[in-house]
Amino acid sequence: MLKNIKLLFQDFLAFFRQDYKFLPYCYALTVIALSIVFVYTTDLGWAIGKGKLPTSSGIFNNILLFVGLYFLVAVPVLIFQGKYKEISKAHFYFKGLIIVGVLAAADNFSWRDHLDLSELPGAEYNFIVKVLWRMKNLVWVLPVLIVLRLFWDKKVKGLYGLSNGNHHIKAYLSLYVVILPILIAVSFTPAFLQYYPSGRYWLFDGLFGNPAWLNTTFFEIVYMSDFIMVELIFRGALVIGMGVVIGRSAVLPMIAVYVALHFGKPALETISAIFGGYFLGTLAFQTKHIWGGVIIHMGIALAIELIRFTQYFLLGI
Repeated sequence: MLKNIKLLFQDFLAFFRQDYKFLPYCYALTVIALSIVFVYTTDLGWAIGKGKLPTSSGIFNNILLFVGLYFLVAVPVLIFQGKYKEISKAHFYFKGLIIVGVLAAADNFSWRDHLDLSELPGAEYNFIVKVLWRMKNLVWVLPVLIVLRLFWDKKVKGLYGLSNGNHHIKAYLSLYVVILPILIAVSFTPAFLQYYPSGRYWLFDGLFGNPAWLNTTFFEIVYMSDFIMVELIFRGALVIGMGVVIGRSAVLPMIAVYVALHFGKPALETISAIFGGYFLGTLAFQTKHIWGGVIIHMGIALAIELIRFTQYFLLGI
């Protein structure tokens, strides 16, 4: 198991050694760090980070924020790395704008503004809202990525990392096994017990005339699919897809957008997105698949749900 994990980190270090240059890395991390400080320490930054300013349109605000951060990092990084040809390609701007723009729009999209759910009883209403919120990327981003792949990136294997690649799969599974005891230990903290599980089995009984297990299974399937979409967008489209245009330089601007997606969550979680995004992004570029990120992301989420179900039914907490 340790041998597999060692090989994984060797591949990660191989990317870092080939890609690292002080100026572009220092610049990118400075922009990302300053954006986090601005959002979490000022009222204005918090409003912008939540997509409430500067205009009256939340979706347009989100697009400005995500796209602005992406190119604010991507263009100077390419300049610092001497990749002037890439900067001059319209392909780089157009493709980046489409991927980041549709992600930003989906992130701020509210089903409540477009669907009349007022006739539903309170419990059914809350259930549908939770399900629809988890389906935004599946409904809005996935079709755009499929069109891009079919008509633009015809030479890319699979769907931006959803391919037959299996490099380092054993290592990711080994790493997941190492993480599990940590999750179990953390699961007894007050914050964890209060926040999880996302699929609250005990509240789903009888909704729409269905037993709790059926509603919970449906919710968990949708919940897990959202983690696949996150990996497909960030490590797939923004690393493997944009990597076709700008190579390894695709990783740093991806992190900026990944951090922006976390604005509004606890600051520690937002900061950790820098390290998690970089680690998974480098390996996605190296292996040309996103299954590692899917295993880690979806596996942790599923484990958390199962741990909380066990605690609730067996320990009464």
